[in-house]
Amino acid sequence: MGTSAPGAAPRVGGRRAALAAGLVLTGVLLGACGGGDTTTTGSPAPAVPAAPTTTVAAADRTYCDTVARVQAEQSSPQAGQGGVTAASAATRRQLAGLVAAAPPELAADWRTVQRLTEQGLDSLAQTGGDPKKIDRAELATLQAQAGPAVEHIKTVTAQRCHVAFRPTP
Repeated sequence: MGTSAPGAAPRVGGRRAALAAGLVLTGVLLGACGGGDTTTTGSPAPAVPAAPTTTVAAADRTYCDTVARVQAEQSSPQAGQGGVTAASAATRRQLAGLVAAAPPELAADWRTVQRLTEQGLDSLAQTGGDPKKIDRAELATLQAQAGPAVEHIKTVTAQRCHVAFRPTP
């Protein structure tokens, strides 16, 4: 991760930029998902999110499978390797999948996260993809606006998909 072919542009910046703008919202949500925490096991939670270990209701299977797929994509070493444009497109695709698969109870919350993430990605695009130039105050505002939706998504997703979320720093 972070290495590139000789003469190629570094790829880490694209990953950081996408995480800074787009995955700030979904990454906090889904990237914080794992198979447990250290309070019950005494060891750190795995770096790669664990699949649900409890049976998921048939009505929730598509949504939970989508959550698991997005978690795996976001934690993959290849995430963000194509630069800002590719990482932004992947974020948009992931969110569209989550919006489409969301149960009715979460549909509006996922649309809120999608809309706010779009604003963050647009802000990043306006900088030419330079994460150092992005308006951090704007990102903080977007995160704050997404907070209630993200918390509701975490609660319902944990119940329906049987995943444990690590505390957000």
